[in-house]
This record gives sequence, structure tokens and C-alpha cells, in this order.
Amino acid sequence: MTFGAFALLLPALAIVAVNLLLGWLFLGAGVLGLATTMMARQAPGFWWAVASALASIVAGVVLTVWPMKGFYAVTLVLAGFLVFNGLMMILFGLDHRRQLSRQWRWLVVNGVVDLFLAPLILVVTFVAAAIWLLPEVIGIDLVFGGWSLVAVAGAARPK
Repeated sequence: MTFGAFALLLPALAIVAVNLLLGWLFLGAGVLGLATTMMARQAPGFWWAVASALASIVAGVVLTVWPMKGFYAVTLVLAGFLVFNGLMMILFGLDHRRQLSRQWRWLVVNGVVDLFLAPLILVVTFVAAAIWLLPEVIGIDLVFGGWSLVAVAGAARPK
């Protein structure tokens, strides 16, 4: 409640705080993703995972270096990230299918969800100025992304 009141009283500062938080989250996730990908170079979809991690790092750098660009900049960066990451997850899933990983469909579902969310946030944000949608989209992306990677990792575990 306190943070909500803070955001209502100082919306510009709240947007900067959200931009910085999202930027550091994307940056951290990208660095961690790149590090874990480098440890598993022989895994299927290696280059798609590298590209996805680099996209996350770039999105994080943009959001942390230019936090004053505001809400619409975050929306554009997030939409671009979702499109790129969606394509990478679909290709990553297809690479896993070739390697006979049983859970490859979850990666494809994650990519399709990302591709669906990207235009959705652009339309809703720029037409209806729906500030509430941004955290919802990020949450949906993180849930599907996390679940798909857990499913693939579980299928790769030796029995």
C-alpha cells in the first residue's frame, strides 16, 4: 500500500524505479542465462539460448542506462524483447525436438505466448494507456518461460 501511494503521488519517479528494477532483472537474468548456457555448450539449441540471453542483456542495459525514457520506452523494449525471445524459444524448442527431448513443446508454447503478448501490450498500452498491463505481461512471460525450462530440464534428467 505504501508503494502504491508513492507511485500515485510521484508517478514519474515510480516509472524510473520500475524501469531500473526491470532493467536489473533483465540484465541479471541475461547474464545468468548466458553463464549457464556456456556451461552446457553441447546442449541442443545452444546458439538460440545464447541469442535469447544476449537479448535479455541488451534489454536490461537499455532500461538501466535510460530509465528516464518512461513507461512507453519500457513498453517498446519489452515488446521487442518478447518478439525476439518468442522466436528464439520456438527455434530452441524445435532444436530440442530434433534431439528427441520429450518436453520440447513447452518451449514452443512459451515462444507462442511471448509472440501473442508483444502486440497485445503495444495495442493496450498505446490505445488504452493501461499501465497495469506491463507487470501482468512480465509475470506471464516469466511463468511460462520458467515452466518451459523446468519441463525441459526434467525431461533431460537421467532416469
